[in-house]
Amino acid sequence: MLPYRVKIRKHMTITKIIYILFLLAIINSVKLSAQIDSSKIEFDVRIRERFELWNGMNVKNYGDDSPNAIGSLNDKMLLQRVIAGINLRPIPWFNISFHLQDSRAFGWSLRNAKYPDAFKVRAKNTKEPYYIMNPNEEFFEIHDLYLSLREALKNLTFTFGRQKIAYGDNRIFGPGDWGNTGRWTWDAFKISYKNKSNFIDVFAGGTKIHDPERISIPFTKTEFWGGGLYAHYDWAKISSFEPFYAIKKPGSAPYANTFNFTRQWIGLRLFNNDFHHFVYDFTMVKEFGKENGKSIDAFGIVGKLGYQFYFIPANPIFAIRESYASGGKNSDSKIKTFDFAFGSKDQYYGWMNITSWSNLDDREILIHFFPIKNMRIETNFHWFYIPVPDDVTLLGTMKLQEGKHFLGNEFNLYFNYQVSKQLQIISIFGYFIPGDLRPINNHNAKSSTWFAFQMLYQWTAEKKIKPKE
Repeated sequence: MLPYRVKIRKHMTITKIIYILFLLAIINSVKLSAQIDSSKIEFDVRIRERFELWNGMNVKNYGDDSPNAIGSLNDKMLLQRVIAGINLRPIPWFNISFHLQDSRAFGWSLRNAKYPDAFKVRAKNTKEPYYIMNPNEEFFEIHDLYLSLREALKNLTFTFGRQKIAYGDNRIFGPGDWGNTGRWTWDAFKISYKNKSNFIDVFAGGTKIHDPERISIPFTKTEFWGGGLYAHYDWAKISSFEPFYAIKKPGSAPYANTFNFTRQWIGLRLFNNDFHHFVYDFTMVKEFGKENGKSIDAFGIVGKLGYQFYFIPANPIFAIRESYASGGKNSDSKIKTFDFAFGSKDQYYGWMNITSWSNLDDREILIHFFPIKNMRIETNFHWFYIPVPDDVTLLGTMKLQEGKHFLGNEFNLYFNYQVSKQLQIISIFGYFIPGDLRPINNHNAKSSTWFAFQMLYQWTAEKKIKPKE
């Protein structure tokens, strides 16, 4: 029997060889198709600039302004992300996509140049091994690199390589795109079946790390291995059904490959955004598996119910929403703390990213307005509770008082306007009011605020390539 790490290295070597062979196949197919048919090549650029103003916290520290605390509590920074590349379609059913991404954070107190260890994931009180998950900085990185075979069989599409995979409301499989580097990027093989609006996708692969100083080669140094199934079915105009399954295992990156777990999720989402003016959205998911010899027994539930008033200017939607995820203690015989798989977090559990869908009871009131075409304004107010507060520390400093569960309130005001096909503007304000928190650095926890203004510009140009005579 080969040792586990030797097996991993052998597997990754084989994966690299397969990937190189696929790239060579792409090059040859492009040359051949250029001789027999016309090709299309699309150049596109996405430039995203976001100014953020923080007061009282950062992503690693809430409220601790002591000299040894990490980062500044009052960051004023510009987050920049540029994605540029090509989509090549040598023949109608074959597509190749390749884009590079450059993510930078100007004025950020936690930038890699100042805190190179801030986002290293490693065992406590150790230096190595580790991998890096930087949320804002990633220089000259491969954003995507995949080939896609469309309609190889009726209604079937095959996609292989680095790609974004996201479904539904992004709670289980999300891109995490608000983060400057983009939380979830897959190196995977995906099979998609689609018939009108209904579809079923099955995929397997790994998720990449985010290291500012190293280019991530597809299928190497993954944070997790895993995959899943996601389907969508519209039932008349009554409801849409989205059953799903996910699996997650340790990846091949240093330190990640020392873990021992298999986490699995199975669930269902039911929703309708306009059922006789009513809006509803329900998700139920069960998590199971094993980690370090312990069985996993956890669950998550989301319920939203609202009504849209078409007779009122701006056609507002008034809704309530509950997002619940089970929690547990480290000393429990079973793992009861829910993990949100490969899901996004910011847009649902407060834009300030203090909480996530794990050991959470989030009670929420939200109102949507649609003043003019392509404009959406949303306000929401959260009551955050931690079901099992034992062993819980958020942002490095936030701990609940003994016997208390109320973490605090958060108010968000969100504005989104699609000015044109090329230009989108987003602005968000967040205000957090602490609940029953213990003192931070011998002072009572204070409120914090956050403001963001973002502009996204997209440019695309298409060119037909005529075959050689």
